Amino acid sequence: MYAEILGPDDGADVILLHGGIGAGRYHWSRAAGPLSERFRVHLPDLPGHGRTPLPEECEYSRQVLVDAVAGYVESVGSPAHVAGFSMGGHASLALAQTRPELFASLILIGVSIREHSGLQRWRERFDPDRFEARNPLWAGSLAKLHAPQGGEDVWRDVMRRDAGGLDAGVDLDALGALECPTLLIRGDRDPAIDPGHYAELREIWPHADELVVPAGDHDVQIGRYRIVVPALLDFYERIGA
Repeated sequence: MYAEILGPDDGADVILLHGGIGAGRYHWSRAAGPLSERFRVHLPDLPGHGRTPLPEECEYSRQVLVDAVAGYVESVGSPAHVAGFSMGGHASLALAQTRPELFASLILIGVSIREHSGLQRWRERFDPDRFEARNPLWAGSLAKLHAPQGGEDVWRDVMRRDAGGLDAGVDLDALGALECPTLLIRGDRDPAIDPGHYAELREIWPHADELVVPAGDHDVQIGRYRIVVPALLDFYERIGA
């Protein structure tokens, strides 16, 4: 799995996982620099995104992402500090169900714990043809982002796969075994999440902190980075990372 790595060689490893239609730095551009002043920041491109192709003869699924994240954490050295946005957060949750020992800490942004109408409506926004008609400049940047996989039309396949919807369901009983420091972050205007899901996560993780970002959409680590990035640094300082 391709990854960009920033920061001092002797810094604690922090793995930042991107969301759907994105790649490593794409969804963490605002946080990577400040975090890399202290930490060894890893920005992997998940399989089927950016510079990481899907494994040959492999059907795209959440499990493909989960296996890739597990392998990457093990290669870096577990337990590791992991932060996942949206799709990357869903992969982290799925991994934490069976491998809680891989996590030194976990940060989740914009996640769900089961399917719901808001998540489905969010995915419907990403039909490639309609998306390009409404967002030509954005579509152009995605074309360049995913071109290493086979050309400037590959972004359409990436978007169709992610818009098709990877399973968001998790086993809350299994997740209860995760005891590492945890920070849950959501925007107060995020249309892709159900705030009740965050309440359920806090029931099984009484140790978890929650940050509700005012005027926050889905990708608050970008759109509201002036609030979120200091909160990330504060979290890592408080847990002694």
